[in-house]
Order: sequence, then C-alpha cells, then structure tokens
Amino acid sequence: MPTAYHMVHYRRFDAGGANLNGDTIETLCRSALDVTDKTSVKLWERAQDRLFDIAESDGRQILLNKVADLSSAVFGEMCLVQSRDLQALLELTPSKVQLSNITMAEIFNLDERSAPKGSQFVRGMAYWLAIGNHIFFVKTHSMTSDYLHSYLDWLFKTCTSTVDKSVGFTLQAEFDPSQVAGDVGDIRSLRVRGKAAPQLSVTPPKEVPGESRVVKTSRTVADKFVQFGQAVPVVEALFGKSKADSLVNSLGDGEYLAVDASVKVRGRRTEESRAKLREIANDLADMTEGEVQVEGKDGKVSDGDAILRTRMPFHLPHEGSNLLEFDNVSDQLQEVYARFVKDGKIKA
Repeated sequence: MPTAYHMVHYRRFDAGGANLNGDTIETLCRSALDVTDKTSVKLWERAQDRLFDIAESDGRQILLNKVADLSSAVFGEMCLVQSRDLQALLELTPSKVQLSNITMAEIFNLDERSAPKGSQFVRGMAYWLAIGNHIFFVKTHSMTSDYLHSYLDWLFKTCTSTVDKSVGFTLQAEFDPSQVAGDVGDIRSLRVRGKAAPQLSVTPPKEVPGESRVVKTSRTVADKFVQFGQAVPVVEALFGKSKADSLVNSLGDGEYLAVDASVKVRGRRTEESRAKLREIANDLADMTEGEVQVEGKDGKVSDGDAILRTRMPFHLPHEGSNLLEFDNVSDQLQEVYARFVKDGKIKA
C-alpha cells in the first residue's frame, strides 16, 4: 500500500467561557449532524445541505463529504471546491508555431478546461477528528485551519441552531509541553527552522503600559544601612525577641548591631501576554510546517518542534494520489490522540 507523510495538526476547542451545558466539540458535531429536516432526514444523510458557501471567495465552497460517528469521536473529510473555475491542461500533441520573426518552435498546446458537467475541481482537503474538546486534522493544498473553523461555525450556528449565534469559539493551537518547560510567559522568542520553511524569529510583544500581566516580580524598594537603635527591631523580626535579646547581651565592648537591609516586593500579577503568545502559536502553526523552536528565559533553545503536532504516515488509494484512504486516516488520528494522552500532552 503506497503511503505519504503528512502533518497532523492539533487544536483545542475553546468557547471563551460560554455556557455550553457540558457540550464539547465532539458532541456539538454529533448534535448538529443529527438535526432533521421537514422530512425527518438527518443531516448525515443530506450531502447537499452540508455545502457551505465561503463569503467573498469567487465561488469557493466547502463540502463536508464523508462523515462518520465513531461512537468515541466524530470523523470526517472536507473538500474545498471551486465553481466557475478553469484548470490548465497541457495537450501532448506537438505543433510548430512562429513565436517571433526569427523563431520557429515545436510546442505542446496549453489550454484551460472547466470541470465536467455535474462536478467541481477540488482545491484542498481536510480530514478531521473531533474527540472531546480536541480536534486533529490533516490538510492538503489550499485547505486551511481558518476554513475548518469557518465551516464548523456555519455548521453550528447557521446550517443548524446547535450553538447560539452570540457564542464565539476558537480552535487554539497549543505549545508542546515537552518542549516548552515552565510557564508560557517565560518564552523569549520563537524560531522557525526547516529547509522548506521560512527562516524567521518571533519575539513576544513587550508589555504595553496599563496592560495586566501575570509574571514573577522582584523590585527593590530601598537599600538601607541601619545601626543599633533601628537594627534591633529588624533583628527581632528576623530571629524573634528572645534570640535578639540574647544576641544584644552577648555583644562585647566596641561591638554593635547593624543591618544592611534590602527591601523588595515579590509576587505575581496578571499577564495577558500569554494570550498574545497563544495567538503567535496559532499564526505559526498555520503559516508553516517547519520546526518551531523556543528560546526560554535561560537562553536555551528547544531541540524539537514547540507546536503540538506530529507527522504520521497515511495510506494512499494508489501511487501518486492526492487523496488519503478514509479509514486509515481515522485510525491514525485516533492513534495520535491516544499517544498525546499517554504522554501527558493533553487530557482525555
């Protein structure tokens, strides 16, 4: 069986604090597809009604084509299709043409054709698995995670009324906890590495005045050298009155107490820059499949990809195919889910 490696992307469903009565993205998908029309036919059985027109996209549509309830998850394939589109074709019949005053050349004719009647060109594919509040997907060609989000938003709010239209949700990329040790706020920079990836470095945004953050703080309020009279209360505070009295009584001639004090304020304050870092994670996860490395506060750069995702082999229907074998993709995405849970990268 021919195979091809593809990146398995991960997103966490986040409803932004909205009360969904315990629903997850898995149960929302199942509920939406269970909705019946006037003839009591469920959406699972109405392919035409699963066709979503992308606004201002020159005829692009997304079709949720094959979709299956796996009992423990919902799995489907999405097709990005284009109506009123032309495909360039090279006709391998040679002909001689005069290309200039001095050039006679033999060429193949380059032409454009529309899709046969009753069909549309597929410009991208996404195979996705919703399990709990986790979603795993493989995308090809022009398909993007934004299209996946747009389709689910339409499915939940417009195609059906599974979710109230006032509810906003995100599909959040996550950092790999095995690569990002400690707090996300400790990240100094993100670097993209890979032969086919754009080489770039992203530095998290600096604090904006007035913006709330949650970071460890340590600032010196005052440094002061104090002698005897002022020093005794400080020593009492540090060691207790009895030990302080004992220390004072033990002083010899010419000896006195002195305290070199450095007073600091320590604590934690709220940090919205974490949200900015997660936005950067989303942007990088969508922009490149190159390895994203993290530089921590200690200056150490991670060895592996900082974005939570992984490459997996998938079966092809035949050699050179642009499609993936549906059942095999389902098995492989469930395998990635099980692996992430076992490794403690996500919670079941």
